[in-house]
Amino acid sequence: MFGSRALGLYQQFVVLLLMLVLLLIAGSATGRDGRYPCNYADTVNITDGLRLKDGSYSYAGVVVPPELIAEYTFKVIDGVEYRAPKHLRGCVCLLKPCISFCCPNDLIFNVQHFNCTTPPESVNSLPTAQSTHIELSHPNNSTAKVVKIVDHFVIRTELGCRNKFVDKKHESFWQWDIFGNGTLRSEKRFWSTDEYCFTPLEHKQVWSLTPLNCERFQRGYRVWIYAICTIIAILINIFILSLLCSVREARKSHYGQLIIYYLLSIIVGYSMLVYLALKNPMNLSHEACRNIGFLAYFCIMLSFVFLAICSFDFLLKFHLKSMRNWVRKLFYFAAILGVIVLRFLVSFAQDSSLPHHLKPGIGGDYCWFDVRLWGILIYYYVPILLLLSFSLVCCFKTYFASFELPEDTLNIMGTELRIMKTHFYAFSAYLVGVFSVWVREMIVYIMARMREHFFIIDFWSGICILVLAIAAFILLLGKNMHVKSWWAINVESSQTDLSVINARVYKFDEKGDLKSRDSPYQPTVTSL
Repeated sequence: MFGSRALGLYQQFVVLLLMLVLLLIAGSATGRDGRYPCNYADTVNITDGLRLKDGSYSYAGVVVPPELIAEYTFKVIDGVEYRAPKHLRGCVCLLKPCISFCCPNDLIFNVQHFNCTTPPESVNSLPTAQSTHIELSHPNNSTAKVVKIVDHFVIRTELGCRNKFVDKKHESFWQWDIFGNGTLRSEKRFWSTDEYCFTPLEHKQVWSLTPLNCERFQRGYRVWIYAICTIIAILINIFILSLLCSVREARKSHYGQLIIYYLLSIIVGYSMLVYLALKNPMNLSHEACRNIGFLAYFCIMLSFVFLAICSFDFLLKFHLKSMRNWVRKLFYFAAILGVIVLRFLVSFAQDSSLPHHLKPGIGGDYCWFDVRLWGILIYYYVPILLLLSFSLVCCFKTYFASFELPEDTLNIMGTELRIMKTHFYAFSAYLVGVFSVWVREMIVYIMARMREHFFIIDFWSGICILVLAIAAFILLLGKNMHVKSWWAINVESSQTDLSVINARVYKFDEKGDLKSRDSPYQPTVTSL
């Protein structure tokens, strides 16, 4: 009775979760496509422009017709929409190419403090031609031409991204090409007009206009705390995996097999995430960045599938329903195939024409999910919580099924009931911890999304991963009866035998001296 009630509660939770996701997505997507005449990246704030009688605006020598003008209540920074006071924007960049500058006139970007400041006196040595003219490259690498910036481009000084990439030490930073449509080629990739900005920088005692790309690589204490905690967690999981694989009884049991598969998946998945956290995506090819991200996604999702299978396996066993080996192997194969299909569906969503905020973002600006988009909620958190909810429902039903077993039951499917219950209780406790951590992850993401505060790496996630690894050591390894039996026979008994041997061979106390002939404590030879 109570088990049915618990099942009903979790079904309601799943429905509410899906409704919440749909409401969030609907609220984010309302009016974004049909209400605005063009992409935000092609617009300029024309509030200070000259309004003409026919409703059009004149801005920087460009006449913007009324159908290319709209009121905006948001701004876009780093590809994310933030609330902003109501203002007019026009699709100026559709009528004339745009170019972005980091700071307004008479100011330069300070690379130490990452803000716009008054230039030092040495900047006055910047030739006028270099500050007002720019060399345009041709896509087919033909001869470049020098043009006056204000004649060929509309200059924008809005904040396109918060983090600018500055690396003066490498020559590749100073090598770039700007094309006639405002697209920049730098660091072996192309950047749109809202992904870079120009500012005067000094190189080899000469000042010149230099583009600063939007940096997508996070540094600082958040990254190191996350990486160190996750690496320690990986090492703990490797130790658990090694010990489980070395114990034959644990390795051959269905419960042990599923835990081994689960540990293998999270070890590979977390290793990929640590690598991506410490590796600048600009130093990776697009294919490598994308493939590593999707490999991490596949492994992490597969780990939760194995947890769900383990929960379902306990449910079947406590209901005294056996599963043949070939059916079990087919079940494993189907689960892996399902995760492969999910991985390619996410890949398809990334490459499709879906609205940008509904894409996962893997292989775009980041190699992992882009937390500025809703895709991480749709393709990552929701499937994980659905799998964990299914696992918990199975555990609840298994718990109540254990009380319905006949009183004389000593074995279940060839395993002692005492051992089966110990494994089940330990696994259920671990599963509750996993569920709590991932509910916390989703709530933190939603709260940050609502507050328009985005961080790619939350160091508390690394701490939670480490806590789960410690819990796995205590519950999945320490409470594994096969491992405990092996440890008692091969480790504890050998230590006990050695102490007995030493006591038999050397019968002396702390006052005795074995080297002295007068010592009453002489070595005694015994048969071992």
